[in-house]
Amino acid sequence: MSDVKEKQGDSTLLRKIVVTGVGVVFATALAFAAHWFFTPDFMQQATEALSVGDQDAAVAALKSHLQKAPDSTLVKLRIASILKESSPDEALEYLYQVSPADPQRLYAVQQIALLCLAMNRTDEAEKALLELIVAEPDNLGAQLALAELYFQNKKPEAALPHALAAARLGVDRTQTFLLIAEIQDDLQHPAEMIEPLQAALKIEPDLYDAHVNLAYAFHRIGRVEEAEQQARWCLQANPLDVAALRILASAERDQGRFDDAEKSLAAALQVSPEDVDCRILEADLLLYHRKPKEAYESLKGIYETQKRTVRYLGALARAAASAGDREEARRIHEALSKLLNEKRPAVSQNFP
Repeated sequence: MSDVKEKQGDSTLLRKIVVTGVGVVFATALAFAAHWFFTPDFMQQATEALSVGDQDAAVAALKSHLQKAPDSTLVKLRIASILKESSPDEALEYLYQVSPADPQRLYAVQQIALLCLAMNRTDEAEKALLELIVAEPDNLGAQLALAELYFQNKKPEAALPHALAAARLGVDRTQTFLLIAEIQDDLQHPAEMIEPLQAALKIEPDLYDAHVNLAYAFHRIGRVEEAEQQARWCLQANPLDVAALRILASAERDQGRFDDAEKSLAAALQVSPEDVDCRILEADLLLYHRKPKEAYESLKGIYETQKRTVRYLGALARAAASAGDREEARRIHEALSKLLNEKRPAVSQNFP
């Protein structure tokens, strides 16, 4: 009899344990349900806030989510996307948090490059663009952006290979060929300007900038007849283009047609009386006609605006010397030497 009671007791205890166990499982299940079904959906909150233009609320919701999921690249990119115009510095902070191993890294680096370029943070932009190019050498946008960045920061040697790569990747983009020509001009390679400019004209035969730059390049390398042809093409389209008028006048002078040169130059000076290159050319023509004093006085009239222009000071010194004022010529040469020293890059004293 006692055995029966003992068995009944054990059975009752077992039922209690089972019931208790079921209760624990059920409570745990309720807890998970509460987490999944009752925790605020921060992404949804952000979307709803943005739909009514409440950017601050959207960012706050996303930041709350990020506290619970600090490794969420999606949330970091979303925050950066919202903040990129109103708070670009903060947007960059979130973009920089995307690790190099993350599948979205290149997208984040692309956004870093765009923001840094817009903010003129050139060192960071350069670093980001180089990372993109290492990962994707055929990335046209990155190659072109880096070429333009180097060109704008007076680094033509660094700009050229990226501009050439951009031209290879985007064969129909005329502006890339114009950029290559400008880089070659900065490198003092006028002959190397011809090919990219002609390539641009094959794509767009009436591209004005290509024609005027081609006139300039032809004149620089002594192909004066071709320079005159290109200048006249430009003047047909725009009779008041000072650069084209000046190139035409120079080409006419170089071919010995001085009367024509003076007429073309007079037209240029009528449009832009203070144009320094026109005034230098005017002085050269006056010197040819043995009028050194007139040449000097003409150049002297723009001294205050051009006294830090190297080619102007050189022409002024020549005119002063031709006019017989050697003391003035010496003073101008001293000013020119000082200016050249200022413009010359500093030589490093840390020799190997």
